Amino acid sequence: MKKSTLAVLLLSALTGSAALAGIINPHSLIPATGSASKTETKAYVGLNWTLGGGATPALVLGAFRAKVDSNGDTTGGNLAFHVNLAGGIKPGKLKLSYLDGKEDLQGELGIGYDFLKGAPLLGLGLNAPHIGAGVDAYAGLGFIPYATLHSQGKFDKPTQTPSQCVEDINGTLNSNCSGPFIPD
Repeated sequence: MKKSTLAVLLLSALTGSAALAGIINPHSLIPATGSASKTETKAYVGLNWTLGGGATPALVLGAFRAKVDSNGDTTGGNLAFHVNLAGGIKPGKLKLSYLDGKEDLQGELGIGYDFLKGAPLLGLGLNAPHIGAGVDAYAGLGFIPYATLHSQGKFDKPTQTPSQCVEDINGTLNSNCSGPFIPD
């Protein structure tokens, strides 16, 4: 008796779940033409002035690599090589910075080496479209503020975001779903 009752319950559970399987079938779909984040690498040029460094700026050659989410959250890096122009062309400094913020304003935390001072540095600053500012700290030499004008504008947000689609009992997707999709 116990075996037959258990068999009936098990059979009912299996057939009942099969009957309800197509009522709601959620799909997390990613549009084939876009995504929820975008990674871009862009080279830039700029001019950098330091407090106490005189009127002649350093030439900056660099590259940003940033991942921008659809909500604007931005993380990435900035590699910058400064060329001293005052008193002849000489290597200035090399700095690698971590970026974190939004597509139009990021904080920077970096490390590098200043060839003119012969010293390592730690940098802290802000980066915005076409402008940057901050301070470099040198062991035994103190803090030196800087300002940079550069060719990098605002980072681009992705154009599309993932959709949450729900399939009804007839296999029809809800009205939020459109375009060509690839299931994840």
